[in-house]
Amino acid sequence: MLNDNKIPTALRGAARNLVLIDGNAIMYRAYYGVNKNFVPTLNGMPVGMVYGFSSILLNIIEHLNPANLVVTFDSKEKTFRHEMDENYKAQRKPAPDDFYPQMPYIEKMVEAFQIQSFKRPGFESDDLIGSLAKKFAGNSAYDQIFIVSGDLDFTQLVSDKIKLLKVTGKISDSPIYGPAEVVARYGITPEQMVDFKAITGDSSDNYSGIAGVGPKTAQKLLEKYGDIEGILANLETLEPPKLREKFRENKDYLLHCRELAQIKTDLPVECNFSRDFELDFDSVDGFFAEMGFRALRGRLQRLDKNSVQNLKFGQKNSSRKVPSESQMSLF
Repeated sequence: MLNDNKIPTALRGAARNLVLIDGNAIMYRAYYGVNKNFVPTLNGMPVGMVYGFSSILLNIIEHLNPANLVVTFDSKEKTFRHEMDENYKAQRKPAPDDFYPQMPYIEKMVEAFQIQSFKRPGFESDDLIGSLAKKFAGNSAYDQIFIVSGDLDFTQLVSDKIKLLKVTGKISDSPIYGPAEVVARYGITPEQMVDFKAITGDSSDNYSGIAGVGPKTAQKLLEKYGDIEGILANLETLEPPKLREKFRENKDYLLHCRELAQIKTDLPVECNFSRDFELDFDSVDGFFAEMGFRALRGRLQRLDKNSVQNLKFGQKNSSRKVPSESQMSLF
């Protein structure tokens, strides 16, 4: 990926970056990442997911230096995809028992960081991010738009201006996907990724695509014919005959899978960006103190205006004493 899988130093300079955070993906990564090693508690309740998400936010702010931040979440209601297909994500197991009790603290964390957040009944976090990314891609106020998620589905949105930072560990070590990186990994363009997923299916979302057609075959077909319409228009040229019959017999289901795979980019989502993002030290530090996140309080104090070029801070009480504790480096 870019700069050998590292975030380029240039991103930390004067570039105006809009960062769109896939809240659900980051919550799950934080939950399972922290719980593997240590589980901080608040009044006996595990809050590792809150700790992990907070840690990731600090790293995003440090390494991407956002001019503005947005975080999106799934709503509890079923989405239009569930209405289209009763089997959509039906195989997924419920979250662990200690996952949902942490949600109110995730909301308090977002408020403490003063980040705008969105959720919308009937749609997924992905659809809100897709709509925001496309909305601001044509806006000269931002030089780059970064989608922060562990989900490669967002490769369908990638462009010269929209990048996917796929969280695989520490933010600084996570790969960034632009158009060239998508082509290098999949052999097709971002515009072809929806059709690629429709053909190959997605086991995590519980739809199969064209059974027996794997990524290599899908890539070759899309490289040759361009898209699903091109493949269907040239069925008689497909070899072997068994492949031809698979597409002919499953045409309607294939188009159905493409609707499931397509991230919405046209939802009306209004953001209040009357001013640039500023990290309010007192607000965030107060939240960390309430949660008992001593190590994160230490990291916050070290994250001063000398550590990141152009990083903006709100009020900071330099006389406040923060307990010294070795920094957790899980994220």
